[in-house]
Amino acid sequence: MKQIILTIIFSLAGNFVYAQKLDDNSYFQIKNVKAEILEVGEESIPLKLDANLNSYEKVGPLAVGAIINTGAQAWNIINNGQPNVNISHYYASAMPSPLTWAEVVNWKGPKKIIYSLQFENLMGITVLDMKYMVSYYYDGNVKGKGHYIANFTIKPIEFNIKWGFKFNMDIKISNPMNIGTENDPMAYLQADLNWSFSSPLKKYNEFNTYAVKGNGEFKDITEISKELTKGIPVVEKQENVNLNWN
Repeated sequence: MKQIILTIIFSLAGNFVYAQKLDDNSYFQIKNVKAEILEVGEESIPLKLDANLNSYEKVGPLAVGAIINTGAQAWNIINNGQPNVNISHYYASAMPSPLTWAEVVNWKGPKKIIYSLQFENLMGITVLDMKYMVSYYYDGNVKGKGHYIANFTIKPIEFNIKWGFKFNMDIKISNPMNIGTENDPMAYLQADLNWSFSSPLKKYNEFNTYAVKGNGEFKDITEISKELTKGIPVVEKQENVNLNWN
């Protein structure tokens, strides 16, 4: 009788371990990734100037129509599943130089684009549910000339992640360009949004590229960037290179 009871107990324990392994694999394996634009809108909120930015450092001499980034060039948005608590302090601006912020007026916006990013596992559970917002002011000008960009930023507005998963997101801003003329500059900013999502079984790395013009136009050029990246040849390692310092 004791032998039968022990056999039943060991059998149940073995089935439990087997089922647990199946559940772990199903829990950590991703079935579907969904990314989409939820909303595109614009508000009419006056741009508040930081007192420290009313007289930012002037860089010179620069060419006529030169545009510089008076904000940050890169920052972290989410680190290991934790949103950056100081995210409100980070933004990029494409401004004329040498000028002060007070000389650039008639701002429009902010324009806002809200994205959704979701990961679903094999059990049908949404293990990552995130919404983030791209926002910026645009069309600032100096005496009726120019189209500049201010306070461009990307920040999370909702973020939920399940146990056992990790997520990181950061942004890098390219140097601004003038795609207009010397007399009527048009600012252009490009931002690379990099993110990684990982479980004990696999890691996913991806990026999105956004382009903003001083007239307010916004484009997601991710696919274009990926195609351009494919064309970059892999740098091959050279071995046994002889150097001659004479």
